[in-house]
Amino acid sequence: MKNKDNMTPLQIFNKDFKVAMEEKNFEKVGEALQAYSLSLVAELADAVAEYRQTADASILASRGVRSLTSAEQSFYDGIITAMQAPDVRQALTGADKTIPQTVIDTVLADIENKHPLLAALDIVNTYGSTKWILAKDKMQRAQWGAITSAITAELTGEIDKLEFSDNKLTAFLPVPKDLLKLGASYLDAYVRKILTDALACGLEYGAVKGTGNNMPIGMVKDLDGAVTNHTYADKTAVAVTSFDVTSYMALVARLAEKPKATGEASGRPRAVTKVALIVNPADYLTKIIPATTVLATDGSYKRDIFPFPTEVFQTEQLSTGEAVLGVMENGKIKYQMFVSTGTSGNIEYSDDYRFLEDARVYAIKLLGTGRPVDNNCFVKLNIANLEALKLKVEVSNIADAAGH
Repeated sequence: MKNKDNMTPLQIFNKDFKVAMEEKNFEKVGEALQAYSLSLVAELADAVAEYRQTADASILASRGVRSLTSAEQSFYDGIITAMQAPDVRQALTGADKTIPQTVIDTVLADIENKHPLLAALDIVNTYGSTKWILAKDKMQRAQWGAITSAITAELTGEIDKLEFSDNKLTAFLPVPKDLLKLGASYLDAYVRKILTDALACGLEYGAVKGTGNNMPIGMVKDLDGAVTNHTYADKTAVAVTSFDVTSYMALVARLAEKPKATGEASGRPRAVTKVALIVNPADYLTKIIPATTVLATDGSYKRDIFPFPTEVFQTEQLSTGEAVLGVMENGKIKYQMFVSTGTSGNIEYSDDYRFLEDARVYAIKLLGTGRPVDNNCFVKLNIANLEALKLKVEVSNIADAAGH
């Protein structure tokens, strides 16, 4: 289904979600989810009608309808019973409404299959925990001698504890009564689709531009800069006009030094073997390709020709003129994300949005956080004036026609 501007419901949702997050207007986030949810209900209803006419199981599989585990079946059966009760809120309060972790694992797998940027991040399902302990730097210096309080303090300073019980990503689900009648597998397909697309859009925004205020800290943020009301400031963008070898390697060199540790005059060097270049899709077409495309001797064009191993990722979360260069290691961008359903129930009846007489609205809440591994893993770029590649040709040692 497309509108007059030839945009799919998912494309409309991604666009509206980005605008709402940049405006910090969370009512608009709910409205974007509302419209997208209704489009999914219509799509699933069409698939069921087509399946009944053809008995072609692949139609349902293409819409995400799958076989459920016993725990998933029990969960959705309980939710359906509660949603059909006269007093929905009370029924849900008494039900086991915590989404099985296998559903979250499936959602994360679906996200990685459809979103290359998120697939390249280190996303961890913390299985109910909202706290995570991690090392600031995986390479620790060994210490000889007695274990003193000073050494203990130094080691403690190399460990961080992340707590993200306040970081909620909420998806609104208008559920028509007819959808409940179809059974658990159909409700599962609907819930997973909402979670996959809403979570993907939310996680991608958080990973790239998140402020740190009840959301992840984005790649463009300065971990060592000023923090106002829990909000991190952006890094200063480096203006780039050319991707020639000298200019590009100067950018990569910025990533090759780790942040200074306490008491160090400078950061330790870091071996960088590959980088990620993250850009807006329009900029990829109009700026990155012209800046990295060469004409081969066979007459064909070769694009994405960089002076250093580089993988390009496109995201709608960056505005035109913005780009990010980051360290990649073992196929992953050095950015960590953590997602959990938490230990409390996470499907509840919602009064925030009301749609149709035969539909009730519910909310699913997921918890999560994320941040760069360190402050030197990413460089923010300004590519507004990036120029197309210009090949220089030099001629030397050619005698003139007279043989001089």
